[in-house]
Amino acid sequence: MRKLCGYDLNGWRDRAARNWVILPDGEEQETASAIVEGGVFGVVVQTGAKSDGGLVGGAQAAISPHGLGTGWGEIGGSDKRIRVTELLTDNPSVGYLTAAFKGMSSLAGFGVASLDDHAETGELLQEHLLTALRKSKISTPLLVWRSVLATLSAIEDGSILEGQTVGVISHVADGVTVQRLRIRREKSHGDTVLAPERRSVGRLIESDWGYRGLARRAEQAVLAASSKGRTDHLTWAHANGRLALGIPAEAEVLRQSNGDWEVLRPPASLKFDGLSELPDLSDDVAGCDIVLVETLSENAVSAAFHSAVLKSAGRAVKILAGGAVAEGALFAARRLSRRDPIYFDFLPQISTIVQGRDAVESFDLVDPEETLPAGEVYRSPKPARLAIQAGQDRVSIFLRKENAEFPRKAEVNIGVKVDQTVPVELWVEQSPASGRAQILVHSNKLGHHFHVNWDGATELNQSWDSLLAGFQRPAPTIPGRLVLPCGMDAWNDSPRGEGMLTLLERNVDRDVVDWTSLANRLSARPGGKYAISSDGAIPPEVGATAIAQLDQLVERAVDEVRRGLKGQDVGTQSFRFLTWQFRRCPVEVSGWLMEAWDKEVRGHPIFTHGSHWKLAYQGLGRVASNRNLELQAIHKVLGKTIDTWKWQKETAAMAFLLSRSETAPKLLSRKDVERIAKRVLREFEENLGSTYTKFQYAPMLLVGLLRWRVVEPFALVEGQDPTADKLVKAVEKTIADLRHRDRSRPLTKFGRILEQVLEELRGEGSNPELLLDIYGGADEG
Repeated sequence: MRKLCGYDLNGWRDRAARNWVILPDGEEQETASAIVEGGVFGVVVQTGAKSDGGLVGGAQAAISPHGLGTGWGEIGGSDKRIRVTELLTDNPSVGYLTAAFKGMSSLAGFGVASLDDHAETGELLQEHLLTALRKSKISTPLLVWRSVLATLSAIEDGSILEGQTVGVISHVADGVTVQRLRIRREKSHGDTVLAPERRSVGRLIESDWGYRGLARRAEQAVLAASSKGRTDHLTWAHANGRLALGIPAEAEVLRQSNGDWEVLRPPASLKFDGLSELPDLSDDVAGCDIVLVETLSENAVSAAFHSAVLKSAGRAVKILAGGAVAEGALFAARRLSRRDPIYFDFLPQISTIVQGRDAVESFDLVDPEETLPAGEVYRSPKPARLAIQAGQDRVSIFLRKENAEFPRKAEVNIGVKVDQTVPVELWVEQSPASGRAQILVHSNKLGHHFHVNWDGATELNQSWDSLLAGFQRPAPTIPGRLVLPCGMDAWNDSPRGEGMLTLLERNVDRDVVDWTSLANRLSARPGGKYAISSDGAIPPEVGATAIAQLDQLVERAVDEVRRGLKGQDVGTQSFRFLTWQFRRCPVEVSGWLMEAWDKEVRGHPIFTHGSHWKLAYQGLGRVASNRNLELQAIHKVLGKTIDTWKWQKETAAMAFLLSRSETAPKLLSRKDVERIAKRVLREFEENLGSTYTKFQYAPMLLVGLLRWRVVEPFALVEGQDPTADKLVKAVEKTIADLRHRDRSRPLTKFGRILEQVLEELRGEGSNPELLLDIYGGADEG
C-alpha cells in the first residue's frame, strides 16, 4: 500500500485526510479517504515524555491538561501549551510544527499540506513547514495553496470543467482571500487530467468575518456565560473554538487557578449582531465561470458566512464541504504519487541590476509568462551577467523581490582580491510554494558557487526605480571616425614637384602612363591633405576637365590591371594609382584584391614579391566601399590565426577598415572583438623595448576597435569589461617603456596619443580627432 496523506494545518480546525485506517488490532487497511481530526483551535503541548522532545499535538494535545493554568499544578504552566495559529508565523518552531503534523498522521510516502493563498504567507514559513513534514517521516512532502486544494476537491467531484475560470473565496484568520484559477487539461500517462493554473497571489480582504474576529466574539460569549469572577481558566475552554466555528458547544467542566471547578454552560450558538458586512467582492469574481467558497465553519456560522459572501459577491457561489481542503490535499498527494500534474504556478519576480547595452537596467531573473508544475525546480533561463572589479574581493548585488516593499543590497565576498575584472553570473532556482528562492552566483574563472542571502542583505530605504536612477551615467565616448581630408595643395604644382593637375594633363594621352608619379602624388599628403579624401571626395575647386582626365586614366589603369591578372608583366604601380583614390576606386578593384589574398601562398601574377603584399592588404583597407566588401575582408583576416598576422598587412588592413568605415565596426561580434584585442595586446607586448618602428598600426587598430561601442555602448570600458582592463594595462606598460631615456623619439611620437587612448578606454575621450592624430604619426613614420 502506498500511504498518502493530505494535511490542512490551519490552527482553527486542523484535519488530515489519508488513505488508510488503523484497525482495532493495529493492522492498517487501505481506504479511499479517512479524516483525522487534529482539534478545534489546535494546540501543541509540552509533556514530560522523552520522545519528540516531549511535544504532542493533534487531538491528544487538545484534551490534555498541560498548560491549562496553575490550577493543574506543575503541568498547568502557561509555557506548556501553544496555539497552532501562533506557530503559523514567519519563523515558527520546526519542532512544534512537527508535533502538530504527527498529532494527526505521520509515516506517509507522499504528503501534501495547505498554505493560505495571500502575500502574508512567508517563504520562511514554507521552508519550516516542509522541514516539519520531513521530520514527520513524510518521504515526499509538498505544499499547495488552499485555493488550489479547494479547486482540486471540486474537480474530483465533477463540479469543474476544462477551460473554466474558477473563483475561490477562502475563509481565513483575518477575513477572506480571493483567487482566480484557470483550469487546464494536461496529458498524463496516456490519459488527461484537469489541473488548476495560478497566475498571481491571492488577495487578502480583511474583515471581522475572519476566524480571528469570530474567535473574539466567541470569547465574549463564553465570558458572559461564566458565573465566576476569575476568567483566566476560560481562555482554553473548548467552547471558544466550537462557538466560533458553529460546532455545538456542550457544557464542560473547567478548573480554576485556585483548584476550584466550574461547569461552563455556553450559549447554543454565536450571535452576529453588529458584525460588519464583507467588503464588495464582485469585481474580484467577475468573469468567473464558477465561484467556490471554502470554510471550516458549520451550521449557523457557515450559513451566516455563506449569506455574507452571497451578498458581497453579488452572484451564486458553491459552498464546499468543511473538509474540502484536507480532501483536496489527499487528492494532490495521490497525483504526486502517480506523477500526475497537480497544479501550475507562477513564481514571484526577482530582479537585479546589470549594465545593459545603453545604460544600467533592471534584469528579471524569472520569466513572467512561465508557470511551473508543482514540485518542479525553476532555473533562470538566462543569467544576469555582473563583474568583480580588479582589486576587489567582493561584488555588490542589488535585488528586488516582487512582494517586498524595498530592494536590498547583498555583498558576496570571494575571499581573495582579483587582479583583473572577473565576470560572474547570477541566477535563481526555486520551486512553487517551497520557500525562499536560491539566489546563486557563479564564476567560471574562479570556479566557485556562492549563495546570496536575501534575509541577510541590507534593506535599502528607497524604491527600485530611484535606485536605478542613481546608477545612470553618461554613455562612454565613441572615437570619431577617421576621415582623411583632401585639399588643393596636392593638385597644384609646388617647389617640391608637379601637382595632380599637371600630371593628369601630361599622362592622359600618353601611350605609356607614368603610373608611379601619379601614384606618388595621390599618396602624398602636402599640408596634411590628400588629393582625394578617404571617403573618395575631390576638392570642389578641381574643374570638370581634370576630373574627366582622372576618370580616363582610371579606366586605363583598370585595363592594365586586367592584363596583368592575365599574365602580362605590368607591375604594381597602376594598382597603387587606383588604391590611393580610396573609396573613389572602382568596386571591381576590391574584388581583385580580395582574390589576391587567397593566392598569397601559391602565387599571384601581379604581386610577385614579398613587398607587394603590403599594397594588397593596405590597398583593400583603403578602397573597400560597401558593407559586403568590408564583411568579406574582416572574415578573411579573422580566418587567420592572430599569430600569423603581419603588422603591415593584416593589422594595417583591419585598422583601416575599423577606423575609417561607418559600417565595419558594426559587423563585429563580441568574439571578433576579443580576437582583435588579443592581436592588439600581442603587438603592444612585442614592441616593448624596441625602437617602435613596427608600432604604426597597433594604436590605430585599438582605437578603431573601440568604435564597436556603436554596437555595444558600454563595451570595452575599464572597470566594466575584462578585455578593456587588459588593454589599459598594455597601454600603461607601453607608456612606461617609452619613458626610457633611449626612446625619447617614439615617446614624442606616441606618448600623448597613448595618454588619450587611455582616456578612450575609460570612456572619457577628450580628442575627437584622435584617430587622425594617430594616422599622422603613422604617416610620418
